[in-house]
Amino acid sequence: MFVITAGDAVRYSVGWVGWGIIVGVLAVVLVITLLATNPRRTFLRVPIPLALLLALMALSVIWSQYREATYLGLALQFISTLFAIFLANQFGWRQLLNIFGNLIRFILVTSLVFEIVAGIFGPIKPIFPNYQGETPPSASYLWSQGNLFDSQRIQGIVGNANLLAFIAVLGALLFLVEYIVTNRSKKIPIASMGLAILLAVLAKSGGMTLAVFVIVFAAAIAILAEGRARSTRHRIYRIALGLLGFIALVALVYRVELFDLLGKSADASGRFYIWETVLGLIWEKPIEGWGWISYWIPGVEPFDGLIVINGVPMYQAHNAYLDTWLQVGIFGLILLGWLMIATFVRLWRVAVRHTNPLYLYPLFIFLVIAAQSLTESRLLVEISWVLLVLVATKSREPFAELEPLGRTSKLRKLFRLKRKPAKR
Repeated sequence: MFVITAGDAVRYSVGWVGWGIIVGVLAVVLVITLLATNPRRTFLRVPIPLALLLALMALSVIWSQYREATYLGLALQFISTLFAIFLANQFGWRQLLNIFGNLIRFILVTSLVFEIVAGIFGPIKPIFPNYQGETPPSASYLWSQGNLFDSQRIQGIVGNANLLAFIAVLGALLFLVEYIVTNRSKKIPIASMGLAILLAVLAKSGGMTLAVFVIVFAAAIAILAEGRARSTRHRIYRIALGLLGFIALVALVYRVELFDLLGKSADASGRFYIWETVLGLIWEKPIEGWGWISYWIPGVEPFDGLIVINGVPMYQAHNAYLDTWLQVGIFGLILLGWLMIATFVRLWRVAVRHTNPLYLYPLFIFLVIAAQSLTESRLLVEISWVLLVLVATKSREPFAELEPLGRTSKLRKLFRLKRKPAKR
């Protein structure tokens, strides 16, 4: 789990060759384990748009402009997909909450310790740097820039501020659900939530700040809609959509001020320029795309040196939908959109219809990766892709296989005061 969540940390520690060996060994173990656990039912639950999208990625080898890189990208894509299917097959939603919660706790704690060390002793370079010479060409090449005590963005053990913010926000939401549903001590979820919020603030990601707003809004609507008559639910949805549309319109009109409030430049930290450049490539091959590659690989045309901002080359389109369109064409874009919409609808139905707050967190996971997909292409690789495949596949389980419905609504559970037993 750590390898696929904090890939840069592993690559900085053992290099690309070491990382490749680790991934290869884990892939063999994964395949053997899957074959031994009879995952047939889970494979049958893989959504049609996901299966078609994977098939299109594989077919793109035929017209790929960089066939060797496409083979490598496909290998990593299918390994990640198989890992997600393994998780969906082997664990229930409650077990997955514990697994992801413990993983994120470990990453957050090590990130804080890592940043304290960097803040005291200075920036930390990768053990295996991805640049030539002793001095990095830009601070972005450092593992940690040592900004903890300078009011600048921190990178954590994962080596990237945006990824750290994503993990911290996801962790805060999972720890909240863990606090609500656990029958054990509440101290660990509370402390974990506090740490996650702290690191999310220190990572300073504007995209994740907006994601928090969207998730809180969606959670409130899901809780309010639970147990209501169909007509009442739909009225709540119409009001919510109208309010969301109004907020989006205001945000569009005052986007410069909004970016300034979020600590971003008027061009969203160069993303408008990136998107414009990527669209130029898309229009050269809008139907079939250039071929699957996932993250752009250095040295591969037409991506090598395509976009350089402040001396740092970009290796993604910073938008998962544009990157999909660029690589596997308009049909790939349609399939990804279909997958996202279908997954959201299924997760929403479970979150609204089930009384257990446990079933809010799969929706939270989806909303976090959906928000991330607008400003990052990470949805297509590593942990974000694993999470998408996991929730898309596992959400297709029959309602009867979920935990039993309770008699108390989520709203009452969330605001119910814990009463102390009376003293005799």
